[in-house]
Amino acid sequence: MQKHHALPDSKPNQLVSIGAKVGALLAVFVCFALIEWVASLHLLSKTLPLPPSLAPGLTGLFEHHVWQFAIGMFAITVLSRGHLWSYGINSSTIRLSMAILVRFYGVALVIIVALVGIPLFETGNLPVYLKHLSRADMVGWIVFQWMVAAVADEILFHGLFQTLLAKYWPEKIVFRSFEIPIVVLFTTAAFAAGRTNVPVYGGDVLEYAFALAIGLYGGLVYYRTRSLLTPMLSQAFFYGLPFVVRFAYLTLVAR
Repeated sequence: MQKHHALPDSKPNQLVSIGAKVGALLAVFVCFALIEWVASLHLLSKTLPLPPSLAPGLTGLFEHHVWQFAIGMFAITVLSRGHLWSYGINSSTIRLSMAILVRFYGVALVIIVALVGIPLFETGNLPVYLKHLSRADMVGWIVFQWMVAAVADEILFHGLFQTLLAKYWPEKIVFRSFEIPIVVLFTTAAFAAGRTNVPVYGGDVLEYAFALAIGLYGGLVYYRTRSLLTPMLSQAFFYGLPFVVRFAYLTLVAR
């Protein structure tokens, strides 16, 4: 009799578990699709147009990230019932976060000097989309990369998506003492898909590889620290400093 009672109980639990996992993935997909749709309406640029000197590509990306931030924060506020800290909006484990950040800055600085700084000052070759930018455009790109993109991306992909999915996908991949939550792989792929539309370092393959690395790094750091502070500052440095270097070159050398 006990066996007959156990079977009906196990099947519904299994179905609920699978349904919850699929539902969480669908919720993430719907949220991402909503952002893409709202951004395509260009409501902000029509209502509050940015200065005409700014490149059209910059205004579109700016609006897209504004909606990422707005919709992401709204969803976090609702799901957390106002407890934003539970979705990474906090400064907890600040010492650990800063220790990780300092190490990242060291590695990122070597990459930026090798791939951006040295080639630029040796050859003077700028990316095509930067060659005819005004100084206002360049300052706009710097502000966008240092502030807008980093904050919006981390809040959406890691703060919202990773926290939400982790509640329904607790599985982990373990390599000896190192573990990678499977949800980090989901958010890494989503982050990379959203980042490759902004060429910073060069070709598409390199951009996608870096985006995967930064997305994976941000997801693992958030998993360890439970704070978005280090992922935000890391992304801002890695994608923002190349624009500062190019702006310095245009100001001091090319012009």
